[in-house]
Amino acid sequence: MAKERIGYIDQFRGLATIFMVETHVVNALLRDSLRGSFIFGTLDFINGFVAPSFLFVAGFSFTLALNRKGDAYRSFSPELWKHLKRLVFIWATGYLMHIPYFSLLKTVHGSTPEDMTAFFAIDILQCIAATLILVHLIRTIVKSDRTFNIILWGLFWLFILVAPVFGIFDPYQATHEFIGQYFNRLHGSLFPLFPWSSFLIAGIISSQKITFEKVVDAKSGKRRFGQRLPLIGGILITAGILLVLVHKTFLPQINLYDYAPGWFLLRLGVLLWILSAIIWYETKRNHGWSSVKIFGRESFLVYVAHILFVYGSSMRNISLVESVGETLNYLQCFGVFAGLTMAMFLLAYAWSTLKKRNYDLSRLVQYAFVASFFYLFIKNSY
Repeated sequence: MAKERIGYIDQFRGLATIFMVETHVVNALLRDSLRGSFIFGTLDFINGFVAPSFLFVAGFSFTLALNRKGDAYRSFSPELWKHLKRLVFIWATGYLMHIPYFSLLKTVHGSTPEDMTAFFAIDILQCIAATLILVHLIRTIVKSDRTFNIILWGLFWLFILVAPVFGIFDPYQATHEFIGQYFNRLHGSLFPLFPWSSFLIAGIISSQKITFEKVVDAKSGKRRFGQRLPLIGGILITAGILLVLVHKTFLPQINLYDYAPGWFLLRLGVLLWILSAIIWYETKRNHGWSSVKIFGRESFLVYVAHILFVYGSSMRNISLVESVGETLNYLQCFGVFAGLTMAMFLLAYAWSTLKKRNYDLSRLVQYAFVASFFYLFIKNSY
């Protein structure tokens, strides 16, 4: 059962990773004159499910880790501390990718207020890591499964329903900007906790139900939630559309796509449809090698590598944004997407293979890269 669960999770994350590359290529390189077309609007709508997919699947990863480690992840054990350190690394990477200058000295003494606002902005890595750290800490403190599930549902609705409030009343001015960026998009954050963390919480709740039903299925042959995913998704989509219409009528001053509960429920419903289709596909396919799963297993590496290549960084590396810019048509964009996807696959496959064949060496390579980064960051004076 574990292999099957990991299978469809890797498929889901892998598809999200591939579409993530396409999204960033199109957003960075498509010429401005083509962005008002119906094609771009449709593509932009589809691409809008990439970030929710990553958050949703991250919730499944939480449940799998909890089931695999058992009591070790329900207390402050060495295994949990090791896992939390990895989450902190992911969280810190999100910030390091936005440092104003590849120099500690210049970042501290030469950064403008605008530089620091951009540095503190919350991206997908910080949102995932911060939410998972929060949930893990709650799980260690709350011993009762029933109480923990009640808290999960409370967090789920909290992040959804409070989001419109932060769209009107901005806490950014009352707190340090490092904290304030976690509440809304008003100051450059792409994925603040409100409402984006609800996608991750929804993934935890969904994965718990599916995991429980696999146990029930083994004993009695009854399954409920998994079979009802399309129906539940349809209900959420319908409710989301209705709430969007209400929102447009009574609260037009709040940005619909940033904070509206209907926006969230609509996308969550579609995610459940996608999940249902992937689970069905995994039950029908020959469970062999899958290139999509390679992307899923190495999504963090692909995310960091392709962002640096497409958008560049403070390390002044060559980027598509600087060298090409918004000059391409759709066919050219998808040609770049195909080439970059192949390059990212080769990178992911090589890294995955190294970890399988020589895990200790892969860790050494990772530590060497991180040490080199910080050495140069501290050493550079410009």
